[in-house]
Amino acid sequence: MQQGDYILDRRIVSIVADICAAHNYDIHTYSYDWVIEITHGDKTGKIFGYKFSLNDSASANITQDKVASYEILNRHDVPAAAHYLLRTKAGLQSVDILGEVVLKPLIGTSGHLVQAFSSTSEAQKYITGSAVEAWAISPRYEITREMRLILLDDDILLSYEKRHPGLNGNLAMFNLGKGAVPHDIEPDPETVQLARRAQRAAGLSVCAVDIVELSDGTQVVLEINDGIMMEHYSRHSLENATKAHAVYEEIVQRMVT
Repeated sequence: MQQGDYILDRRIVSIVADICAAHNYDIHTYSYDWVIEITHGDKTGKIFGYKFSLNDSASANITQDKVASYEILNRHDVPAAAHYLLRTKAGLQSVDILGEVVLKPLIGTSGHLVQAFSSTSEAQKYITGSAVEAWAISPRYEITREMRLILLDDDILLSYEKRHPGLNGNLAMFNLGKGAVPHDIEPDPETVQLARRAQRAAGLSVCAVDIVELSDGTQVVLEINDGIMMEHYSRHSLENATKAHAVYEEIVQRMVT
């Protein structure tokens, strides 16, 4: 199951059930609704948590690895926040970043265990006694804005900005699960182009691309999510719930039609 925050009353289950009822799709759920199977005619699609079978498993798994994702984006000349491997099962890796750093589990979601340190050496001291097997480290960027674009092939299904009043400088300020508020936006063409370049480099059909704007106005990809988790977004308002339903409907229809 998904790492990070776990939501007991996942809205995606009821939303997908409503979509299937409206379109006459067959639906079966397994493993306490964590797995959803949808059939229409001779086509079948599956949802595992928030991950859709439109993506191939290799690309999806690579995307979950923060360092591999950065290296692939960098290889394809997509501006991205740098992430380096600090620790694996084999031990600490040689990394030297000047100034403040941000430490993250190599694979994880929802801002789980993300922390800032004054130096790489301080981060290394922290993980010495950690039970987490692999860590990624990044320079601490001066982020002024974070946007999420949800893409299905070439279509932008939804774009919103994450805002958190009064918590400037806090690492959790842009996390909806930790109090940030979604505000729908119309991204400029450059932002859309950056998201599409990231999607193509990652090899994903459906994804959510997080793009941050730095203090100098530069935009870089922070991460690419192969899963489409809209629990917090949909709970913000009735309008957001309707938009989340529309996003999932587009994806489900693409899977089985």
